[in-house]
Amino acid sequence: MLNKEIKGSIFILIAAMLWGTTGTAQGLAPENASSAVIGTLRILIGGLALMLIAILKREFKDSSPWPRLLTFTGMIGVALYQITFFYGVKLAGVAVGTVVGIGSAPISAGILSILFLKEKIHKKWLISTILALLGLFFISFGGKKYDLNFNLFGILLALMAGFSYSFYTMISKKLIIKHTVDSVMAVLFLGGAILLSPILFIYDNSWIFTLRGIAVSLHLGLFATAISYMFFIRGLKFVKVSTTATLSLMEPLTATILGITILKEKPNFYSIIGITFIFIGIFLLTFNKNN
Repeated sequence: MLNKEIKGSIFILIAAMLWGTTGTAQGLAPENASSAVIGTLRILIGGLALMLIAILKREFKDSSPWPRLLTFTGMIGVALYQITFFYGVKLAGVAVGTVVGIGSAPISAGILSILFLKEKIHKKWLISTILALLGLFFISFGGKKYDLNFNLFGILLALMAGFSYSFYTMISKKLIIKHTVDSVMAVLFLGGAILLSPILFIYDNSWIFTLRGIAVSLHLGLFATAISYMFFIRGLKFVKVSTTATLSLMEPLTATILGITILKEKPNFYSIIGITFIFIGIFLLTFNKNN
């Protein structure tokens, strides 16, 4: 039998691998598909699916009162992540935005977990996180084509994205103490989707009703959101917030591998080094009994 922390870590890794399909799915979306609409549609479909599952499982029956402020701030965190990451990448560039957004999440998570959850940060987490971040650096900046547009506002938005991810992860960790895991994800994601819903009426959404648009939307909503977060929240029960954020770096690793295998992107020496570093970092963090 796997101990609870290893089991939880595996759940987080599965979730991150599903998240990693998002970029490939967007690459296969119709040309006129806006990233803002894709992001909103993703959490709307995912939130509705999670809510349906929670209702069918009667997760809200005899539920404790929901702390309004905590729950609402969690919804804001979910919505804020989508917006800040999208615009951060748009302004700062794909490489810089991705590294700052995803790469800053473990650091934000470590700080938040110390301040609000009183979690202890171990040396192994620090080493694993540094290795994984080095890997992300090589994947994003390696090769001949550089996308280095140091737009200060874009970088600040990307930092906010990393913080938002860590923030709603911490809120989820607190809410699952008194509420079921499925109900927490359903409430936070559907709430976040409602906050973002005006975006669907601002940008062109005609692509949604095409065959490819429907396929991409369903994949992002059901697999990259609903199913992935069902794994994520179950893993969060047994894994520290700081560890969760580091394990989530499996997302860009998966995206890189899918880009090579499906989108036929050519790997280079730096990509291979980056993949290796992330694998080593995640392996050290996940499969050590002293985790």
